[in-house]
Amino acid sequence: MILELDTDLFKIFGDISINQLVFLTLVMNDNQSNNQDIHEFLSRISEDDILELINHGYIVVTTTDNETIYSLTEEYKEKVKPEKTWFDYFYELYPVYVIRPDGTKGFLRANVNKCRKEYNKVVGKSKAMHQHICDCLTKEINYKMDTGNIGYMKTMWKWITQKEWEAMEEANNIETVKDEEEYGNALI
Repeated sequence: MILELDTDLFKIFGDISINQLVFLTLVMNDNQSNNQDIHEFLSRISEDDILELINHGYIVVTTTDNETIYSLTEEYKEKVKPEKTWFDYFYELYPVYVIRPDGTKGFLRANVNKCRKEYNKVVGKSKAMHQHICDCLTKEINYKMDTGNIGYMKTMWKWITQKEWEAMEEANNIETVKDEEEYGNALI
């Protein structure tokens, strides 16, 4: 199991321990299935840590027949909820339109809802993946602007579904190797 921790939660929830941060992350990710890894993980978090979160009003507990469900209080759901989604940041980065080589205007941001669903599917809950895709998009836009090829920019839908950030990864890898091999780049 891979768990990504958002250290910005320390600012929202105040003075909490690392165990409490991990527990809150699990609660926020709705990652409370009957997965054995999660049960083993939760068994390492003390009852005192959980009770302290409840007493501070960060989480509430709902108990049914054989199930205990932890969830954020409404007050903290609002504080944790981002103002913008990751897709919104990606959408703002993406060019609105380009002038194609034949002189026509090509609108690149069509099918927004389909793009949002596909982007969210690709990124999942990984902030690192979102950041990586946005970095690759920025590099591609800068490269195409520098070379005068911005007119060949793909629509957002094609860019996401064809995983164009992978092409930028390859281009960056080739550039890195090429830079290392050029004459005069090594110290003797």
